[in-house]
Amino acid sequence: MKKINPAFLLVILLSMASTGVYSQLDQTWIDLDGTNDFLDFGTNNILAGKTQFTVEMRIHFNSSTGDYTIIGQRNSDVNRTIVLQRWAGAFYLFLSNYNYGYCSFIPCETHIYHLAIVYDGTGASNSDRLKLYIDGVLQTLTFSGTIDNTSWVTSPAANLVLGCEDNGPTTQLQFVNGQYGELAIWNYPLTQSQVNNRINPEVLGNENGLLEYFHFDNGIAGGDNTSITSFQGGKGVCTITPKNMAMNGTTSNFVERPVAVSVDGNVITSNATGVTYQWLDCTNGFEIIPGETSASYTATADGSYAVQITLGSCVDTSTCVKISSATGTNTLQTPAIAIFPNPVTNEVIIESHATGEKLVFEISNPLGQVIADGDFINRTVVDASGFAPGLYNVKIKAGDMVVFKKMMKD
Repeated sequence: MKKINPAFLLVILLSMASTGVYSQLDQTWIDLDGTNDFLDFGTNNILAGKTQFTVEMRIHFNSSTGDYTIIGQRNSDVNRTIVLQRWAGAFYLFLSNYNYGYCSFIPCETHIYHLAIVYDGTGASNSDRLKLYIDGVLQTLTFSGTIDNTSWVTSPAANLVLGCEDNGPTTQLQFVNGQYGELAIWNYPLTQSQVNNRINPEVLGNENGLLEYFHFDNGIAGGDNTSITSFQGGKGVCTITPKNMAMNGTTSNFVERPVAVSVDGNVITSNATGVTYQWLDCTNGFEIIPGETSASYTATADGSYAVQITLGSCVDTSTCVKISSATGTNTLQTPAIAIFPNPVTNEVIIESHATGEKLVFEISNPLGQVIADGDFINRTVVDASGFAPGLYNVKIKAGDMVVFKKMMKD
């Protein structure tokens, strides 16, 4: 499988802050140093003894090489609930002891990944029971053994961890060198459509079937967080204890979102390091801007701009940022607004990641008739149960900025 480089590329959602500086969705992450850091849930059995679940996360890897364990609950090869590890250039996904599926995976350091592990013990075959999605793309797994219809309950009890293979209190190895942005655990197997709808928006916490979630925003990015010795998930079902972490400074701590851009006035800056930069003019078909190869670009004219970053064979391009000096505003061309689930069945959520800004929305049917409207701050839930099946237009207005979206009703 070649390096993942989907059309939306960096999956960067930016929002308007009152200061005029834009910040990312899930802007605070947690960094593991690849040496001995990991996140310990204790012997929590949220994934053990289950017939169905989904685990999804946003993650960034600092290196395209190395062996590491992303999530695991095990203390030996024959006492294992779940393990997702990268070894010898492939992802190995274990579900109960020796049974597993694997696929090739070489990460790009310039990319933020959305991973989803979907388990359905009622499935007829291995590929029905255990699925792995990378950025919403279902991977073709080669299986060994038969995936059990119920996930294993470890005995003696093993700790659930993020960031290493944990073989007991004094034996850890295969540490992740990278950052986690969000973790969500569901009590049912998400469909591919549902997985794709989850790539961008953070969970709100009130979704049906959501067992637990972490936004990893429990501390100050890059600040002194040494007083935080543990933190709970949004549902209060799980508690994470950071192990061997400095909890202070720019690594081994809560940190800013990796591989992102920020805007201040007419200056756009990429926080990616160790890469080459090329700024692009989105308005003119992503035309290269000659000579603009620094981490920051100062726009000299109104327009829309993006940065292409390259590291080895990995190439990604940011979201376009619209600079408008005439009105004194800087807006984003691509989504600062999230609409989900999409397609919708009963309720649709319209969410903005602005800070305290009032937005106005209208939902129109194919005839142009407005069938729902209102205003909100941050998010609103719209009852769509009475909408006829079909495609709808959603218009969201924030000051002088107007965003148009499409919504499908099942």
